[in-house]
Amino acid sequence: MTVDLLIRNGTVIDPARKHHALGNVAIANGRIVDVGGGAVDGRIEIDAQGCLVVPGLIDFHAHVFAGGTSMGVRADPNCLPQGVTTVVDAGSAGLANYRNFVDTAVAFNEMRVFSLVNVSPTGIVTGHYPENVDPRHYDADALVRLFARYPGQLLGLKVRLGREIVGELGLRPLQATLEIAGRIGCQVVVHVTNAPCTQDKITELLRPGDVFCHCFHRAGPTIIGEDGRVLPGIREARARGVIFDACNGRSNFGFPPAKAALADGFAPDIISTDLTAMTAYMSYAFGLPYLMSKYLSLGLGLDEVVAACTVAPAKQLRKAGELGTLAPGALADVAVLKQVAKPMRYIDSASEVFLGDVALVPQMTVLGGRIVYRQLDFSTH
Repeated sequence: MTVDLLIRNGTVIDPARKHHALGNVAIANGRIVDVGGGAVDGRIEIDAQGCLVVPGLIDFHAHVFAGGTSMGVRADPNCLPQGVTTVVDAGSAGLANYRNFVDTAVAFNEMRVFSLVNVSPTGIVTGHYPENVDPRHYDADALVRLFARYPGQLLGLKVRLGREIVGELGLRPLQATLEIAGRIGCQVVVHVTNAPCTQDKITELLRPGDVFCHCFHRAGPTIIGEDGRVLPGIREARARGVIFDACNGRSNFGFPPAKAALADGFAPDIISTDLTAMTAYMSYAFGLPYLMSKYLSLGLGLDEVVAACTVAPAKQLRKAGELGTLAPGALADVAVLKQVAKPMRYIDSASEVFLGDVALVPQMTVLGGRIVYRQLDFSTH
């Protein structure tokens, strides 16, 4: 049997199938194929000996509305070299500029770009001042029509709850967002950094499938109680199906709550970057493999880290079995990474430093069966 692309001799990790073993990945017609036990050749062959072969990474929280917001970055050049083949824009655009987002950020990038729409009509245009989240300015009917126009592309609503954003409104922006989401039938992703209440008061309102993002921030109330353990309300929310995303960003991650949560057995469901013009290739977030490396050094297992960047976000995308896996029939998105022992330096929002000892270095990215990035010394045959 001859396939289009054959990746040989790598350590294949596919948490969606609980698979971790030396093996090959075969690709034909843009899909992963099952070659059975027969002999197989590739028109292009890759020797991935000593490397990890994982599903194309999914960055569930980034800002890729380049040219439309001051924080936006181009998806392809900032994500594909990191092994990221699918990205979700986390509410950069609102009703007023969402069509422009689709016509630019979605249309002009090769990689898969999905999105949340900001419940504030203007979205997050600039970092100099926050969006207006007063529910009086929400347009529920227009949002319903927007979701009907872009089915599959739009995943849910985004709202930010920082004190500097909501002012005296408290939880009303979130409550109004949840009401609209109920009409649409979509998920809500809520930014919880520097919230006007304790974190468990937020999760009390969230429904199964909603996303509590920046779960390890250290600004204002955190998910850690006075006893140094994860708040009971946070655990109860997870048990109900609320998803916890450790999207990093520049101001949304702290080592004290992260270490306390991990020591208490509370790992993030999803690991994402919150990539912006201020964090891409910078020490706070850099890119997804950089953050995966950080969590390895913090004690999470390799399969657990890979799952948080593949199968878990794929489920939020409602693309399980198609993205985030190397199962036969899945779209042929693949990341090849090399795990190396290397001193690494990480910094959080309060400039606290943590020294790691391992790095996941991207070697090659395959998007829909086509090689779209490859290290100079990573050879093909």
